[in-house]
Amino acid sequence: MSGATAPPLSVVVASVNGLPYLDACLSSLAEQAPDAEVVVADWTDERTRRHVRERFPKVKLLSFDEPKAVPELRAAGIADAAAPYVAVIEDHCVVRAGWAESLLAQHAAGHAVVGGPVRNGATRRLRDWAPFFVEYAEHMEPLPDGPAESLTGMNVSYDRAAIASMDDLLRQGMWETWLHPHLAGEGFGFHSDSRATLVHLKDFGFREFCSQRWHYARSHAGMRNAELGSKRVLYVLGAPLIVPLMYSRIARTVFRKRRHRARFLAATPLVLVYLSVWAAGEAVGSAFGGGRSILRVR
Repeated sequence: MSGATAPPLSVVVASVNGLPYLDACLSSLAEQAPDAEVVVADWTDERTRRHVRERFPKVKLLSFDEPKAVPELRAAGIADAAAPYVAVIEDHCVVRAGWAESLLAQHAAGHAVVGGPVRNGATRRLRDWAPFFVEYAEHMEPLPDGPAESLTGMNVSYDRAAIASMDDLLRQGMWETWLHPHLAGEGFGFHSDSRATLVHLKDFGFREFCSQRWHYARSHAGMRNAELGSKRVLYVLGAPLIVPLMYSRIARTVFRKRRHRARFLAATPLVLVYLSVWAAGEAVGSAFGGGRSILRVR
């Protein structure tokens, strides 16, 4: 595709949750980012794909019949994207007015890697808030505009130089916990724009989120084993420390940001349960490898 006809921004969506989440996500992109190319990499089911083809005919749909991990789906979407800038979001999120424009403005200002905060849109129950605190407290509002130490992997946009730098890791199906440190080591800076806010809508059941934390933790630990060698035994023994360390980090973040304090305190019992499951998954992954857990992460 020539530069004259290339879209200004490509948006890659890894589709693992199916409907109705994907419909809400694509509807928000159609409304708030109508000029963007949208690439959906899906391995859910034919019903979801048929819905996308019929309701969102402009979407570029990549269909996979065999199970694919979220990082593999992201990598496939990025490889198929045509724009000079490629944003990565998740299917259980919706974009807000000004989201695409703020990403493009920051890229135009010379920033290679741009992202923004995550807002919780699933607010009815404490069981909806607890997963949000566990996963997104670091990136919840407010986030200062300007240089950032880190960005979430589900609300981030890369220029072509950053994508080329990550190519090997993308092909290996690595999470952003490998991609972003690599970019930082290569001299790419991260830039945060509070206008580029993404709204998280996933409604997790208790057992569902316990499963998600277990499989994410085990897969993450399994990926790390090759780097650790015999030192992995230290991670097995130290896994219980994840609970107090992560809880204190989340609590400091919530109270520093002066947002949702009462909800966080009320959700603390659930947060501690989820962190305990996380620690157990890390221990098993460090001891025995990731197994097929990465294919269970949603």
